[in-house]
This record gives sequence, structure tokens and C-alpha cells, in this order.
Amino acid sequence: MRLAMTCIVRPQRAEVLCQRLLESGLVEELTAVEVRGYGRQKGHLESYAGDEYHLDVLPKVAITGVLEANQLTAVGDLICTVTRTGRIGDGKVFFRRIDGEAEW
Repeated sequence: MRLAMTCIVRPQRAEVLCQRLLESGLVEELTAVEVRGYGRQKGHLESYAGDEYHLDVLPKVAITGVLEANQLTAVGDLICTVTRTGRIGDGKVFFRRIDGEAEW
């Protein structure tokens, strides 16, 4: 059985995560997309030209890929190891079953 993986991570952790996932051989191909999210992190203050402003929707990167079900634990552990900082806003990981293969 194959699983689709989607993880939402901090932008500064995304490239390292992609490299580590590909080097591990657990995932063959990945797609990374810049996204913006709002959650428990509740934004942060930025300054520009001397003025401070509050950002509610923060930049994140969504990384998607496909893996075999027996690799779920290894992939989940690798993602957590690379991305975890211990602070709110580290991200989320989702796995869902792929029922069938489509041919084009």
C-alpha cells in the first residue's frame, strides 16, 4: 500500500528536509510549494523602514511525496528530527492512503 505525505514546515527547514528525505531513499520524488498559514503560532512582529507591523499569516513550505506504507514510521521520525525546534509553529505532517493508481 502506498501513502501520500504532506508536511507543512518552516521555510528555513524545508530545503534540508527535502535533501534528507531524498538521500534516505524513503521517498523518490518531492514537490515543495510556498504557502502561508495561520494557526497556534498567532503571527509575529516584523519591522520595515522603521515601522513595526504584525503578520498574522506566516510563510511556510508544503512538501508532498509518495511512500510505501511500511516506511511511514521512518519518514515520520525523519521529518520530526529535521524540523522540530520545540517552539509553536514547527508544522504538521499528514499521511493518507492512496487507494489506486491512475494511468494517463
